[in-house]
Amino acid sequence: MVENCIVKNNSLHSVGLILIVLWSISAQATTYYVKTGGNNSSAGTSWSTAKADLQNALNASSVGDQIWIAAGTYKPTLDPSTGTASGTTRDYSFYLDKDIEIYGGFAGTETLLSQRNSASNPVILSGDINAGGAATNDCYHVFITEGLSSAAVLDGVTITGGKADGSSMIIYSGQNYYQNSGGGMRNHGSSPTLTDVTISGNTAASFGGGIYNRTSSSPTLTNVTISGNTASTDGGGIYNYSSSSPILTNVTIRDNTAGSSGGGMINYSSSPTLTNVTIYGNTASTNCGGMRNILSSSTIVNTLFWGNIQGTSSAVAGADIYNNFSTT
Repeated sequence: MVENCIVKNNSLHSVGLILIVLWSISAQATTYYVKTGGNNSSAGTSWSTAKADLQNALNASSVGDQIWIAAGTYKPTLDPSTGTASGTTRDYSFYLDKDIEIYGGFAGTETLLSQRNSASNPVILSGDINAGGAATNDCYHVFITEGLSSAAVLDGVTITGGKADGSSMIIYSGQNYYQNSGGGMRNHGSSPTLTDVTISGNTAASFGGGIYNRTSSSPTLTNVTISGNTASTDGGGIYNYSSSSPILTNVTIRDNTAGSSGGGMINYSSSPTLTNVTIYGNTASTNCGGMRNILSSSTIVNTLFWGNIQGTSSAVAGADIYNNFSTT
């Protein structure tokens, strides 16, 4: 009887320790605030002490923290290679390699996440660092990520104005990011969760005008719109490469253009899952305006392909889906 009592007490003691550890981890999470007119020298832990730049808040945050962004347009201010404002401004981007949660859509007074409204309070992450000037001066990438899990969240923002037309690269978190791919967002070994995000008006000289997912990057996209992006080669909207298999639900991919193939999406050795997705009005000059699969296996459920153009026609075989050594 004594031994039984000791075992029970030890079990209760262990449970108590676990609960204390879990509480301690939760208690350490911090919310950072960003708003136009904020001050980067401030703590950023309330609306009254909000930071002015998103990257400043990203750098201050730790795994598990949240960032709340008030309505406004925010532009990259630092070079990921150095973490400073030195160097070529076109190399500037928002960059992240730790699992935090980023939420847009705030007016700047809310105390609860549920109070935000991203439609009424739009947050725009823009690579147009020349403030409406020549697009040749825009950032090569608006947002780059490295090594994120699905615990990393980007929610309620628009990504626009990236122009990946460079001929060199930057190095971030030990990886090479070439300047010619992933104008809107470029993920490397990274699988963040994107919800209520619009990726529009970005370009790339090679791959992935809107998004370039490389090397086991499999983000989860829900209620996302990818529109009006351009790649001079492949994947106007999205390019998935090397075991990058994103999960798309309630996503619209429209009016994207590729100079060669995969106007809406191209999958190379990658196997995305599409559910309730609409892919329409995308164009590719050579192969497949909608979605091209190369050495891939894609799962498509309850999804609409419509009006995608190969060359100059939407009636030609393969205008919507074109498979090369692939199973759909």
